[in-house]
Amino acid sequence: MKILITGGAGYIGSHVLKALLKQGGHEITVVDNLCKGTTKALDALEKIGKFKFVKANLEDDLSGIFAEGKFDAIIHFAAFIEVFESTQEPLKYYLNNTANVAKILTYCKEYGVNKFIFSSTAAVYGEPEIGEVDEQTAANPINPYGRSKLMSEWIIKDYAASNENFKFAILRYFNVAG
Repeated sequence: MKILITGGAGYIGSHVLKALLKQGGHEITVVDNLCKGTTKALDALEKIGKFKFVKANLEDDLSGIFAEGKFDAIIHFAAFIEVFESTQEPLKYYLNNTANVAKILTYCKEYGVNKFIFSSTAAVYGEPEIGEVDEQTAANPINPYGRSKLMSEWIIKDYAASNENFKFAILRYFNVAG
């Protein structure tokens, strides 16, 4: 498969990249602006397999990357994740986390990418009254970070409802440890 990983120089993105490189058989492009990720993670992975790295912001014009890549799938990890910061700078989170999902889906539509994996968060649940949460637990985020991710989920689901060929997975997780 031809795969685009956004945020691939970050913690989760680089671990997914590593797993895909070990699996082999994929053409992978990583897009990251390195505001949180690091080239150290990517440099170490070059020993495992070949991939293309593009330093870019998701706000940039990515049409060239999409046209050249002819991607089969996108794995989207690029996001701001600091809960406290999201309460101080909510617009930063809505623009990066939510608006960029809509932008990437626009590229999916234009370039025929019909597989999408989205890195969401358990923060969409807020503070549920039950002890354990699962996919059926009501979403009730209590901060802009959680809301920005939940809005992104809604955008993805609405787009999928309009395109029967579009398949997606949404990953909601708590603290990730490698």
